Amino acid sequence: MATQAVSPAISSGVSSGVTSLRHEFPALALAITFIPRQARSLYADLFLLWMEARRATYANEPMISAVRLAWWRDAIINKDSQSVPLAERLIAWGEGHPIALNAITDILNQMISLLAGGAPKQEALAIWHSAIASQIMRLGQNDNDEPEKGSEIIEQASQILHALDQYLLGQRETPIPAFAGKNIILRLIIWLLREPSRLYYPDQQPLLALKMVLAVVFRRV
Repeated sequence: MATQAVSPAISSGVSSGVTSLRHEFPALALAITFIPRQARSLYADLFLLWMEARRATYANEPMISAVRLAWWRDAIINKDSQSVPLAERLIAWGEGHPIALNAITDILNQMISLLAGGAPKQEALAIWHSAIASQIMRLGQNDNDEPEKGSEIIEQASQILHALDQYLLGQRETPIPAFAGKNIILRLIIWLLREPSRLYYPDQQPLLALKMVLAVVFRRV
């Protein structure tokens, strides 16, 4: 008998990706404010989805991980959000960007296969970091970017997400990667990692918003 996937908890009244990210990861939500307003919600939703799949992957049992990932895959493919705001927004985005959303569901499917087959969690997460990094970079990609340079920067972006994942697990010995791209959000993630307490705004870093503004103004990112 197939396992029934249970939908994620619904945040009542929360319809904005940026608002949701402020609740889920306040420090990352601060970084989002440094890009144009019209792009913030989509960036926020990509990071929210990154966190959802990350949490699912770290579930105690591989089958639980697979079921939770399958919920997101099926919700997007079947356009059945079950009133989960993030799923609703992703489905709406996919109407205009079907190839991008199909790429995400394909990776979710690969993750499910890996985890169900007993692969290490980090193997599944590696392709997830790469998938989300690719989408993040494409949002800000210039038409005249060289393909080779683009691939290299996407790999660097993937390593940034890997480092963020590890730092959130308390693995502070993970090297902070270099980044040759201009994406301010990824540059600010590196800045956050240089002093890990910044990740826990506002509890451990109540003045982080001011510090981040100064870091951007004085080009310390």
